[in-house]
Amino acid sequence: MRGRTIKVILAIILIGFGFLFGYYLIFLRFVRVPTGSMSNTVIPGDHLVINKTVGKIERGDLLIFKFPRNPSEKYISRAIGLPGETIEIRDKSIYVNGKELSERRVTVKAEPSGSFAALEELSTEGVGPYRVFYDSRVQGNEPSFPSDPKDESYGIHTPFQIPANQYFVMGDNRDNSYDSRFWGTLSREAIVGKPTLIYWSSHLNQSGVEEVKWERIFTSIR
Repeated sequence: MRGRTIKVILAIILIGFGFLFGYYLIFLRFVRVPTGSMSNTVIPGDHLVINKTVGKIERGDLLIFKFPRNPSEKYISRAIGLPGETIEIRDKSIYVNGKELSERRVTVKAEPSGSFAALEELSTEGVGPYRVFYDSRVQGNEPSFPSDPKDESYGIHTPFQIPANQYFVMGDNRDNSYDSRFWGTLSREAIVGKPTLIYWSSHLNQSGVEEVKWERIFTSIR
């Protein structure tokens, strides 16, 4: 009788693991954030749980997607403009169909390139459902264009209409993000999923020792 009970328990455990594995294959993905384009929403070294069931995409959603110019690379950005809308970026303000978009703009003291630390937040202005970050060292409001010869300007000081089934995405670290302003819109088919949770966060320090950012673990993101 005891042996039969053990077999039943083991069977339940195996079924449970099988269910979790199947759920992972269908619904979840785990990714690591390598760059600071979304700081401080997510920072380098954060590991994210991704919901692969994309569903309806709304303004402000965080998206993981295949980079259009190199589908083997995965990027993370925020959906700012939706299909058919007209978007225009004037200085630090974004206008959608002629109406200014509500965002909380945070001025930060940026860290040197390659830093894994969160950016030091200095001041906040505006209201909105999410926060975006601007480098206090940047003088003026003109964006710094990357040097890739394929790059153009989309929506910067000139209204740009987003094509059907396409999305205009931007990183939250606005002065350090390679996004739709430079390479254009994102197709629905390229979207992999939506990040929901930081399940782990760490980086290697200068001595090569892994340092864990315990305060970021199991933090939901939006």
